[in-house]
Amino acid sequence: MAELLGAALGEAFSELSDVIKPVITKTLFFKSELKEMQANIQRIRPIFEDMEKLNKELDRRKVETERIMILFKKADELVRKCENVKWDFRKRYHHASKLDEMNKSLLKYVNYDLQFQIARNGAETLVELRRLTKGYEKESPSGVPLEKCVAIGFDDQLRKLKPMVLQDSSDGDCSVVVVSAAGGCGKTTLVTMLCHDPDIKEKFGENIYHAVIPEKYNIKVIIQKLLRRNQPHDFYSDEDAFLQWGRFLANKSEILLVLDDVRSESIIEKFMFKSPGYRILVTSREGFRRFNRYELQLLNDQDATSLFHSSAFSEHSKISIPDDLVVKLVKCCKNHPLALSVIGGSLKGKQLPSWIIMAEKLSKGSKLIHKSIQECLEKSCYLFDEEPEIKHCYMDLGLFPEDQKIATTTLMDMWAHLYNHDDDTGLTTMVSIDTLSSRNLATWLPKRKHIPAIAHHCEEEFVTQHDMMRELAIHLSEKESIEQRERLIINTDGQDLPLLPQIVNARVLSITTGVTIDERFYSTRNEVQAPKVKVFVLNFMSNVNPFPHFMHNMKSLEVLIITNYGYHFSEIQNFPALEHLSGLTKIRLDHVSISSISETILMLENLRKLSLIMCKIGNNFNKDFPNKLTNLLEIDIESCDDLVTFPASLCNLKCLKKLSITNCHRLTSLSVDFGNLSNLEVLRLASCTELPTLPESITNLKNLRIIDLSQCLNLCELPAHIGELDTLETIDATGCTGLAELPESIKDFDFDKVEVFCDEEAFTLWNDFKNLKVKMVEKDPLDTFLKIIG
Repeated sequence: MAELLGAALGEAFSELSDVIKPVITKTLFFKSELKEMQANIQRIRPIFEDMEKLNKELDRRKVETERIMILFKKADELVRKCENVKWDFRKRYHHASKLDEMNKSLLKYVNYDLQFQIARNGAETLVELRRLTKGYEKESPSGVPLEKCVAIGFDDQLRKLKPMVLQDSSDGDCSVVVVSAAGGCGKTTLVTMLCHDPDIKEKFGENIYHAVIPEKYNIKVIIQKLLRRNQPHDFYSDEDAFLQWGRFLANKSEILLVLDDVRSESIIEKFMFKSPGYRILVTSREGFRRFNRYELQLLNDQDATSLFHSSAFSEHSKISIPDDLVVKLVKCCKNHPLALSVIGGSLKGKQLPSWIIMAEKLSKGSKLIHKSIQECLEKSCYLFDEEPEIKHCYMDLGLFPEDQKIATTTLMDMWAHLYNHDDDTGLTTMVSIDTLSSRNLATWLPKRKHIPAIAHHCEEEFVTQHDMMRELAIHLSEKESIEQRERLIINTDGQDLPLLPQIVNARVLSITTGVTIDERFYSTRNEVQAPKVKVFVLNFMSNVNPFPHFMHNMKSLEVLIITNYGYHFSEIQNFPALEHLSGLTKIRLDHVSISSISETILMLENLRKLSLIMCKIGNNFNKDFPNKLTNLLEIDIESCDDLVTFPASLCNLKCLKKLSITNCHRLTSLSVDFGNLSNLEVLRLASCTELPTLPESITNLKNLRIIDLSQCLNLCELPAHIGELDTLETIDATGCTGLAELPESIKDFDFDKVEVFCDEEAFTLWNDFKNLKVKMVEKDPLDTFLKIIG
């Protein structure tokens, strides 16, 4: 059908052109109008032919093609009528007007309708890329981590490693190279540099695949991520996952698979398939002597000193430190890259006495390298004595699984209750994260460039942590007896919890489970009491997640963070009854289905913030449940693909101040009752690419300060009376390609009070209103891509 329609459209283009040409030569009238129509047709044709190819690939509905077909048919009929018009003045005037209208319709199609289709198809492509690349946010399009800005001392080692990877296998089997070294020596840095090396990229092209193998891994999830760049897969067992990987290899001539941070030789063996163009590059703390090995060397003295300097001294540092003291500290760090970075970072900005004390503490360490590095890192924490809160913030990073991004909003939610951080602006939390990052205790991932309409400074920010620094954070948390620990971190295989005391006095509890969860986990240690737990963090990878039964005994629980790191949505079971959650003020759910808990959520009278990240929401909030969320101040909904409309049942939240709905690509409407959110101050609808309009009732929001509509590609109009929002300060309309005109009421905004952000194409549109402060945002394709995929 699509092919027939495309052929018919091609004929329509040709026929209309053929009809116009003779009429232009024959008639004495309408020459300018007909020539303009001819030019419009020539403008439309090449663009539309390209769009038709994309529409066929996307299986686009034919209604969009029919729209131009109808327009062409009307144009054809009108041109033929013009041919017969002679000297009748009224007919000439009538047909000239009709031709003008037709030319305007064709021009409108080129400038608006066709542009909408292009933007929408672009959005769909990006949305699909988002689905295919979820989990690769810190990576290049090939799935490999991005290179570090500064990597000192690895060039010579790269030259030695590269021929080992490029060498063909002698027996026609796949080749395996293991890069081995102690933790923190730079294995991942070296391998990342290799993957970005021109010779490697020329050899393997886009066929470079990268997977981190955490201590507790789900092989189905790992292979799913590896294959997702090509097409979605689902597996019924680990064996099936490996089988699908083998089938995928059969269609590749040259491929490089990087397995990062491998702890067991068995997983390498399972990835091995007989294929001469297939290479596996492994990083590990283990030797794995049966494979071809490259032992990563520690830095030489010169490179070690350079790395220490780059970590310890800022460009404009005025602190004078004796050279012999620097040499002593470098020697104490055993030329170990991570130790040099952490010790150097911890001393940055400190006065000379701190440097002397650090050197004295480090010089008393063990002579064995594998022990001294751990001791070295731990002794650097003596500086925490001056800043005990920073130490606690650092140790809290150990609550989350290794090799995962941690949202700074999650940390803010926790630290607001544990250390009285400000959870309105997020500044206190960001200062703590900046301190940890500057000392190389954590990595603060760079934020996206253009985010003017933020509600607080933690939005869209993330941190990660090197696995050795995470191990140290956990080690520091475990120094006290299990009964007296401030934070209790439990790692389990998902079947049995470790033996716990009858009373747990920790204020923070984290449980990280493995692949499977069974009935033993469901009911283990029912008698455990946890009366002081304020923050409960649950990390898991299973399709069904039953809560530990002793959660019913957390009488002081205020913050609940649930994250499913698996591929499928998880169903929550054994969720505590309402009476056990009366003190809960913040809930963050990530990649779970809320069907079993939505009724309970709506009954939490003390809840102040609800975050739903990549969750399955469905119609659960539209069911006939009572809503007692009388104190809810903030809702954050992100990447929830089944959210079609904002639930009417949530439009009666009189206290709600912040509503963020981002990257929800199926959202097409907000409830007509939306204007009932009378105290709303911040409304973010960024990257809701299918949202066509905002309800007129939005003009009832008399406290609204910020509206973020960035990358709402299909937004075609603003409320007619938007100018009545006299408290409005910021509108982010960047990427709103569908806005062709603006309501006249915008002129009613107070002069020079409202700041508008937009692209170059829309600058004139907004700048016509002289009462606005209009700022043009420079277009950045990567930034746009990141915004739309979330």
